Amino acid sequence: MYINVQVAYYMVGVLLILMVVFITATLSLKWNKKRVEKRRAICLEHFKDYLDYIQMHLGEEDRLRAPVRSLNTFERRVLQSELVQWINRLDGVYRKRLLRLCGDLGLVEHNLKRLGSQRPLVRLDAAYHLGALRAPEATSPLLSLLYKKRVDSSSFIYARAAAQTATQLSEMGDLLRFLIENGKQDVHLTADIIRESELDLTQLFITFLHEENPKYVKLGLIGLQNSVKADLPDRIQELTKSDDRDIRMNAAKLLISSVNLSEDDIQFYLAFPDWEIRKLFAEWIGRSGLIQYIPLLSSRIEDVNWMVARASAASLVRMGEEGFEALCQLAVGNGSGHSRSMAKAFIEEDLKQSKAAASHVGDITSYNHKQFLYKKYFENHETLTNVM
Repeated sequence: MYINVQVAYYMVGVLLILMVVFITATLSLKWNKKRVEKRRAICLEHFKDYLDYIQMHLGEEDRLRAPVRSLNTFERRVLQSELVQWINRLDGVYRKRLLRLCGDLGLVEHNLKRLGSQRPLVRLDAAYHLGALRAPEATSPLLSLLYKKRVDSSSFIYARAAAQTATQLSEMGDLLRFLIENGKQDVHLTADIIRESELDLTQLFITFLHEENPKYVKLGLIGLQNSVKADLPDRIQELTKSDDRDIRMNAAKLLISSVNLSEDDIQFYLAFPDWEIRKLFAEWIGRSGLIQYIPLLSSRIEDVNWMVARASAASLVRMGEEGFEALCQLAVGNGSGHSRSMAKAFIEEDLKQSKAAASHVGDITSYNHKQFLYKKYFENHETLTNVM
């Protein structure tokens, strides 16, 4: 019993010591953070006139002058932080002038040295800033660091930085192939890295469409949606028949975004075997307000898949008075009971919403016209009369 009490005392003592150490460390970190923030504020105040000079002359001087005296490490870090924020917010000639100034300030050279540090966190910080500074000379060492390590969360900092600094299409090709072949991440994360590049990667993405690895194909399809628009290869239409759902849907989305479809094309995809693609095109027609395709949408109310039928009806509602009249014609037409009841349900809901929204002249005019159309088609229909 005596031994147990002594052990308890020892445990309490150890816990108290650990608690004191933890509290001391926490207070020390807070104090150090406040000290750094205060020092940073003083440094920014010291640079106020210089930062004002940059803002005032950014649109006037091709080459901004550096500070008169050389900067110490802390001052360089503070000034770099401010300039990188500006670089991320600006583009065009303003960004180029700031990037040239950063080079004159020695920030690129400074971070290239830090990239060779033995400390991983220092290397990551240097990689981030080299990417932000769009330093072409950093691409090769960044890719070397990326290729030497196992792909993990930190790899994407190096990859993003390399994408920002790359000036050759071959460098981006090697980077993307490495990420696809060695990473287990979702392809959308790799596509997000692509957006950091200032290169036109269209031809690279088109090349990826012909790869056997589905990850390359998916990346190519996603990349083409965000790249410079070009004449889409016939391969896109072939990919809408892929066994992979993601490939089919991304190919269909790319066809829609190309805005280069004929009426025959749209009719073909509204009758496509894959119901998700039919639904995608039905929604796109309504979202885009393509009233010329109202007859095609009307035919899809009879679709065997209820989600496609509902998407088609919802798109007709978005077409305004023309779409409303098409729904009226469907509701009193010779279609199936399913299509007539769905059209009626959407008519009822649209009438209610139009009446509630009739506060402006345009809304009132639209509502009155819908009332006229309703009476034209349903004046003897008691159920819909109650809606009015």
